[in-house]
Amino acid sequence: MLRYLRENTGNWIIKFFLGIIVIVFVFLGVGSMNADKHNRVATVNDHTITFSEYRDAYQRMIQRLQQQFGSSLDDNLIKSLNVKQHAVNSLIDQKILEIEAQRLKIVVSDEELKQDLLSVKAFQKDGAFDMDLYKRVLGQNAMTPETFEAMQRNTIRNTKLQRMVINGITVGNQEAQAWYSFNNTKASIDYVLIDPVTFSDISAGEEQIRSQYDDHHDLYMSEPKRKVAFLVFAPEDFEGQVKIDETSIRDFYDQNPTRFTTPEQVEASHVLIRVNENADEQTVAKAKEEALIVYEKAVKAEDFSELAKTYSQGPSAASGGYLGRFDKNSMVKPFADAAFAMNPGDISQPVRTRFGWHIIKVTDKTPETMTPFKIAKVEIQKELAASQVQDLAYNKAEDAYDAVLDGDSFEQVALVAAKQPVNTPAFTALGTELKGLGISDPGEFATTAFSLVDNEISEVKKIGNNYYLIHVLEQIDPKLLAYEDVKNEIAVNLTGGLQKQAAKKTAASMLEKAGSDVTSLEKIAGDNHLKVESSKMFTRNDAVVPGITGSEAIAKAAFTLDEKNPVYKKVLEASGKFYIIGLKEKQTPDAAAITDNLEKVKLQLEARKQQDYYSQWLATRKEKAEIRINTDIIN
Repeated sequence: MLRYLRENTGNWIIKFFLGIIVIVFVFLGVGSMNADKHNRVATVNDHTITFSEYRDAYQRMIQRLQQQFGSSLDDNLIKSLNVKQHAVNSLIDQKILEIEAQRLKIVVSDEELKQDLLSVKAFQKDGAFDMDLYKRVLGQNAMTPETFEAMQRNTIRNTKLQRMVINGITVGNQEAQAWYSFNNTKASIDYVLIDPVTFSDISAGEEQIRSQYDDHHDLYMSEPKRKVAFLVFAPEDFEGQVKIDETSIRDFYDQNPTRFTTPEQVEASHVLIRVNENADEQTVAKAKEEALIVYEKAVKAEDFSELAKTYSQGPSAASGGYLGRFDKNSMVKPFADAAFAMNPGDISQPVRTRFGWHIIKVTDKTPETMTPFKIAKVEIQKELAASQVQDLAYNKAEDAYDAVLDGDSFEQVALVAAKQPVNTPAFTALGTELKGLGISDPGEFATTAFSLVDNEISEVKKIGNNYYLIHVLEQIDPKLLAYEDVKNEIAVNLTGGLQKQAAKKTAASMLEKAGSDVTSLEKIAGDNHLKVESSKMFTRNDAVVPGITGSEAIAKAAFTLDEKNPVYKKVLEASGKFYIIGLKEKQTPDAAAITDNLEKVKLQLEARKQQDYYSQWLATRKEKAEIRINTDIIN
């Protein structure tokens, strides 16, 4: 049975049952547990989160992590990611949302659910919902239609609830303008660099060096090392054993339609007459009149590009209103509905969106296309073959590890696997000594080896694309290095520290003399045989000063300066060097730039504010709820 399971790990049915076995062992262990005690994982007010719900949530998280980490996902990683706690937290959030939806009487009708399911591309064949495909896709993901539809109903309900909560959270023009101006204000600085390496007359003496060595033996120990032997199981060793049949390729093609589908696209331009979505009827009507005037000009064969440059109030005006090529999900719904209902050459009547009135001209339209099976099959065949050789390599490595569990020595395991062990030289935790041995990732290999004890044989470890069994032959402990071997290193480090102290002291003295007068930087620089440098312009979003490595703190300090306080009152350090800085220039964005980017900024800020508000709203509901967690589950 064990060999059958190994040889069929590529089969989704086997994977499903293996998943169930794993979950059973994770939650139930080998012995028995009190079923009643563990059936209630948590309560939110009077609502229960059951063990079954928790198990399903945990399993879904594990499946996502397996897709992300592959075979490197082990018990230690699962524990470090705190997956059990995250599973409980997600269920508590869901229960809070369910309670709020009930309170607000938010329901999802059968028709809403039906339309949602019909729109999922993964369940469509030739553009239409396919029941057999629907069941097959769910089966591959270990779900029944009932389970999936319940999840979708919850998702739709939560979306409706979120919309209700964030309704009315908007961003006004003034707020957006202030935000844009803040993030796009530019500055440049004058600065004096005091570099420790220029203090070359300062160096550590023999007595200081010897004292440093004698007083800090712990700093001058050799690095611990390991010597190991290993077996490697590489997928390419099994390429001759794999043959992908046409049926498997066709099944993959049919079950992954979105992979091979390019959605319908439109190429269009527009003229935007802005009007706030909350504007009164009179303002909206006036803006529409302006839009109709442009529409009349456009249908009379006037150059649409020139009309956009003249009348459009959107950021695309400078490029003649050109929006490029886009699919239906890339635009707000009223705009997309209108554009995709048009034919090339058509010009629309004014269309209202939250941005205002749009006159749309469609220049090209391409239907949804699907990569033909004949073309896609080559890519699919390679992907399936790669997956199968990966499975073969893993299965072979697992067979070898079974021999380890049976008590075989590493040499016997190598014979069983028909593999020649590779012995390494002594190496440190960085693994730099392992280059040239064909190891996929020497650093990760070394990290794995250092997690093992003397004479231990590792479990199967995936490193890079290969699988390894590692046997620790020898642990080499650190020892005190001879003084003569580290003397130069100590001298360099001590000298560097002394030079850095001198540079910092000099910089502080110079800054004190400069005071708050930016023009005095030239004088103090000249007095110390230095010069004033000037940076290029930068913004807060750039986060660093051009030309100065590691200058995040300097960039942040620069934006605290102004005409009244042009010199920063502290010496700043970047990459071990010291700087005195003064404001050279500050530029705020002009009105035209703010206007051109206003709508984009409003959308970004609105999305951020809505998400923050929704998160705070949910957190508040959780604080007010009576939540009890069965800690036996997650401990």
